[in-house]
Amino acid sequence: MKNRIWITLFLLVLPIKCLCAGSYVLTTASGDTIGRLPFMERGDEQLIPLAVLASKAEWTTETSSGVFTMTAPNAKVDFRRGNSFVKVNDAYRQLSLAPEEWDGSLWVYLSGLSELLPSECFNLMDSIQTIVILRMPAEAKLADTSATTVESDTLAWRLKTVIIDPGHGGKDPGAVGLHRIEEKILTLDIAKRLADQLRASGLAAELTRQSDRFVPLSERTSFANAQRGDLFVSIHVNSSRDTSSKGIETYFLKPARTQRAVDAAMRENSVVEFEDQTADYKELTDQNYILMTMATSQYMKDSEKWAALSLEHAKRKTGLTARGVDQAGFYVLIGASMPAILFECGFLSNPGDAALLSSEVGKQKVAEALGESILLMKSELEASAIR
Repeated sequence: MKNRIWITLFLLVLPIKCLCAGSYVLTTASGDTIGRLPFMERGDEQLIPLAVLASKAEWTTETSSGVFTMTAPNAKVDFRRGNSFVKVNDAYRQLSLAPEEWDGSLWVYLSGLSELLPSECFNLMDSIQTIVILRMPAEAKLADTSATTVESDTLAWRLKTVIIDPGHGGKDPGAVGLHRIEEKILTLDIAKRLADQLRASGLAAELTRQSDRFVPLSERTSFANAQRGDLFVSIHVNSSRDTSSKGIETYFLKPARTQRAVDAAMRENSVVEFEDQTADYKELTDQNYILMTMATSQYMKDSEKWAALSLEHAKRKTGLTARGVDQAGFYVLIGASMPAILFECGFLSNPGDAALLSSEVGKQKVAEALGESILLMKSELEASAIR
């Protein structure tokens, strides 16, 4: 297992050039930009993440017993990974290419999808790499209203849901520090405090685990996507044999560029040793890494900015050392269709950090710092409305 993790991490620091990728601009019928849709070229075809398109278009998605269901205007479509037969409403159709799945996200061929959906759903303008969403739930509601005026920002995007991921849990204790403090208990405590703060501010907050239970890494971002999250934060605590190591670190998903980042990713990714389906991770080659991270890569700049904001606020709020923002290939961030960061609160092996993090005041300060950074990101993302 350790050899496989080292090989994987080595691949993540290599330049990735083997496949072509890009994105389409998504607009409403009235011309308002609502975001971008990443795609991956395979020959003459383009694969897109179904959940990202559905989220932007405000269509619904759900997964049950291996069936991925997307409900768009006048069409309910059931997909299965690797199966070219698709159910559209009550009839079956066959695609020329079967959908594929990476890290819990279903990727479909854009040309096939345009053939499946009714013409009022979207218009593919391939020559200028634009997709026009012709009908959205919000627009449909406006069409039915008897009001004579509509506020100009009625259709504006709003950040609504934050996904909070307490690191480790159950049979995976994470780091065990001074005074036998367990990372899994501490991260859950901070996550719950953060959720309370966000809910008090009017946001929805969903936790990947509510109790001391084990959750596989891939299921965490799958949960985030299913909840249609707008931000994802995975909360962790550090440890080191060197008790003088201290401070806060924040990370976003991108191939590692420093040995420290490689070490951090190796440490967190080693959690797969506790999972039953470890084979799910051994296919993380150069090619699959690109495909699995495409849904996240369009949010890379926002993720990096948020990582810096959270670090700045945490340093100011707690007085702990800021060790900096870095990047690495963390499994837990792969596949998140939203800005996503990993937040290391401090070192349980350091007497000063451990004392603060084990105190009620310290845990509250960390949660408040994260909450402040989230509210600031909300304001900036809503102002730019480029998602």
